[in-house]
Amino acid sequence: MKHARPLKKGDTIGIAAPSSPFDKGDFKRGVQMLENLGFNVYHRKDIFDQNRYLAGTDRRRADELMELFQNKKIHAVMFARGGYGSQRIIRLIDPEVVRSHPKPVIGFSDITALLTYLRQTCNVPTMYGPVLTMLGKHKEDVTADRLAAALTSEDALGSLPVGDAKIYRPGSAEGVLVGGCLSLISTSIGTPYELQADNALLFIEEIGEKMYAIDRMITQLKNTKILENVSGIVIGSIVPEEGEVYDLEAILDEVLDDFKGPIITDFPSGHTHPFITLPLGITMKIEAEGGKPILTATGRVFG
Repeated sequence: MKHARPLKKGDTIGIAAPSSPFDKGDFKRGVQMLENLGFNVYHRKDIFDQNRYLAGTDRRRADELMELFQNKKIHAVMFARGGYGSQRIIRLIDPEVVRSHPKPVIGFSDITALLTYLRQTCNVPTMYGPVLTMLGKHKEDVTADRLAAALTSEDALGSLPVGDAKIYRPGSAEGVLVGGCLSLISTSIGTPYELQADNALLFIEEIGEKMYAIDRMITQLKNTKILENVSGIVIGSIVPEEGEVYDLEAILDEVLDDFKGPIITDFPSGHTHPFITLPLGITMKIEAEGGKPILTATGRVFG
């Protein structure tokens, strides 16, 4: 089995657009930010294609991703934007090709579907981190710095910045971190690409949903027994639909009333800024015993 390696300055990050179209200005600013971090950036000319609400046809988007894996000059893969569409190209990915050309993959939101598949089926390092069009929008550079740290570290990342994260349920737990955008996890259930979360720490985040929809999706995770063997839960940014009057805590009080492990909320990952990149598929530890929760990456991303 080949293994991916940490990036170093001068390495090239390939950009794919497996989901929705995007703003070219935001794209260019993101490229500039990666270059400021010391990386080269590659993308195909047809990355700007549009087919209804998608960044080109399913075949174009799948071929683009496969090319980035096969290209030996590409050392990591990032994505232009989330939105919608990554689920549609999973069936077009050749897992043997990906396994033969392992490299770290970073994305979030709709990219959750790809991250889960690439980690579980192809055994490549995946990180829940920003898409290209998020970078360069803010003068504050914590998001970019944490992305670079995750991509280049040869050792375990250790204690991660928790921002304004809160302890919802105290306790401590350790496990492999899995998860992503709640709606993508929910729609994976019952498919061959369903999230595997036994003995794991589960990370979830979401944006633009009514609170009853958040309730429904968390309830589905409970009813399908996914939460039974989860050792702890990390909740990132939950940004409800504008004007929503109900709150997350009331849902957690009722739906997760019998969950035994620790739960932390408002961790700064997801549709938020700054965005702390979370390495998926590695061992992490929650300590939620004092005033502030601690989330520590004890496993290495690479090797």
